[in-house]
Amino acid sequence: MQVVSGGRSLWIYTLIFTSLQLWGRLSASTSSPTLPAPTLNIYLRSNDSVTLICKVPEGHHGFLFMLYKIRENVDSQELQSGTDEVKFTFRVPEGDSGELFCCLYRDQGGRYSAFSPYLRLEQQRETAPTRSIPSFPSPVLSMVPSTGVVKRGDMLTFSCSVPDLSSQTQSQSGYNNKPDTFLLLKYAEHTGTTSIIAQPQASQVSSPEPQPGVFTVGPVRGEEEGEYTCIYQITKKRRLVNSTVSNMIQVTVTDLLPLPTLVLQQQTDVWHLLCTGSPAYPGAVFYLYLADNEHPIATHQAKVIHHQATFPVPVQETLLVFYKCQYSVLLGKKSELSHSLAVSRGISPPSSLDSSGVDWPLVLGSFSAVVLFLLSVLLVVLVALRKAKAAAEKEKKRQDGQFWAVNAKDHIVDPPLRCSSFTSEEWANGDTETASRSPLWNSLSTFTSPIH
Repeated sequence: MQVVSGGRSLWIYTLIFTSLQLWGRLSASTSSPTLPAPTLNIYLRSNDSVTLICKVPEGHHGFLFMLYKIRENVDSQELQSGTDEVKFTFRVPEGDSGELFCCLYRDQGGRYSAFSPYLRLEQQRETAPTRSIPSFPSPVLSMVPSTGVVKRGDMLTFSCSVPDLSSQTQSQSGYNNKPDTFLLLKYAEHTGTTSIIAQPQASQVSSPEPQPGVFTVGPVRGEEEGEYTCIYQITKKRRLVNSTVSNMIQVTVTDLLPLPTLVLQQQTDVWHLLCTGSPAYPGAVFYLYLADNEHPIATHQAKVIHHQATFPVPVQETLLVFYKCQYSVLLGKKSELSHSLAVSRGISPPSSLDSSGVDWPLVLGSFSAVVLFLLSVLLVVLVALRKAKAAAEKEKKRQDGQFWAVNAKDHIVDPPLRCSSFTSEEWANGDTETASRSPLWNSLSTFTSPIH
């Protein structure tokens, strides 16, 4: 009877597996052949959670990985660059320890693989690594720089070292080998998640033989901030066993981008929110946030030569709303959030008068008009004076011409004196006076002739 029941269960699982494979083939691209199926195994196991690793066959790379529980898609990971394996971590309730899981992947060309063979969690419970074994001492984790305070762009080097267990090796049967693997664990407080950083293989790094327990993280972009611990795994009685966790190191990322400013301004009778970043980072991407929301409500890409962005004021449902802004540059480097800006609903445009009640634009415009009018009047007066002076000079020349024309008609001609002959005696006796008074000369006559 048990044989029949076992055969029936096997037949049911075979039927489900076959239907899933057919379903995967139908969802895949019909123009390309189906990719080979990946493998699904347990990577880490604890009392209430498990990490499964889905690995593609050699020579293939996956860009999308999906994990199924029977026929239900429970998790998926989409990557920008292809990889040969991904890890899925999830909680396992006490009653779900016997559930079946499988995975598939999709390549860059959009082709889907067949489903992996089913994995039953309870079948792997005995061979899965345990969470911790008290008999193995904790490793020691150190970091360079030792202060734990790093700047963006720095490289972090973690070293997970194993204490000297030579004395314990002789007393513990089955522990005759060095640690097989080292794992670096990171806990991010802002997300509440723990991620596992595995040591890269020799083929994935530049050096042919990476040092055991050494991890290189970076260049730092900001998300590396958090708490770090490490564990090591050994093989004991053909089982992979975890050590206890090491000491904790806190990593703090500083050297954030300069704080942006957020102000309210008016442009062409419309109110806008202006977010200004650092002039050293033009062309940044700007984000507008509500003060109590971690997701942006608006995004704007600034021009290459600009370091600020303008956002229209969103429609507000409440009387008063607080806004913040942020900007990011290459490699996801983000600034801190700006100070909160309170914006009230129904903003009225500001008056054109300043606090003194003087409309300076109007005053300056009126003054310019008066100056222009005075200059115009002065120009007219100068032109009139020049014309009057020219007319006076012309009239004077005309009068002078008439005067000289009249004098030319009544002019006086002085005839030349006629020479007379005088004897020396007459000249000596002074008869020259008599001669000068001769009736032959009439001083009152203009034209005279001698009288005979």
